[in-house]
Amino acid sequence: MHLLRLGLSAFTLAAASAFAGNNSATIALPVETSRGCPAVSLVQTADYLCAVVSVRSTAKDPERQMAAVQEALQRLTAAVQRSNAFQLHQGPVRFSGGAGSSGALFSKSGYGPASLLQTSLRVLSPLAANADIFDAIRQMNLFITRVEVPSDAEVKILSTTLAVTAAEQQRERLMQLIREQITATRQQLGANIVTVSGLDSPVLVRQLDNINVELFIDYQLSATLEK
Repeated sequence: MHLLRLGLSAFTLAAASAFAGNNSATIALPVETSRGCPAVSLVQTADYLCAVVSVRSTAKDPERQMAAVQEALQRLTAAVQRSNAFQLHQGPVRFSGGAGSSGALFSKSGYGPASLLQTSLRVLSPLAANADIFDAIRQMNLFITRVEVPSDAEVKILSTTLAVTAAEQQRERLMQLIREQITATRQQLGANIVTVSGLDSPVLVRQLDNINVELFIDYQLSATLEK
């Protein structure tokens, strides 16, 4: 089974590089967070709707499993190539909590017999400022479900979320806003010492509503007042 998984992984990487419509940019995905409202942040429309799409085979024979998943991947990537509305994301992904991964992920299926082979891919749908996110989700579902795959293969959306590209490019703007906050804190509180930590943490993303996200740096500020 190890040889089967390695072979399938190599096939996927080769197939993905051969198709147009790929997006290799780093994307940041919001996740649920217990953080309160950040003191300094930037609000923007999300760049993409990102769907995590599972491709698996229900065949019992290991060789047929690999063949079925390979064919399903070919058909899915070919459908993305022909589409003007979707992109196959092959770049790295960073979550709000800091964990990340890149490329296709291969694993045993979490919702079937232990012998099933499964992979997941990310499909992106660009979002305009006035996008209807519910319509975008419906269109993504229609697109995925209409991809014809072998009878012993299955393609389904596991999850959808908003995604942002180039979040780190907003670091300098956020740093400027933080510097302004430090200056205001000194003036308003009469603080002679202001300590800031956490400025080297990544630019994080959290979802505000159905289309907007908030970019921020998880930093801490403390002030010592003059006596």
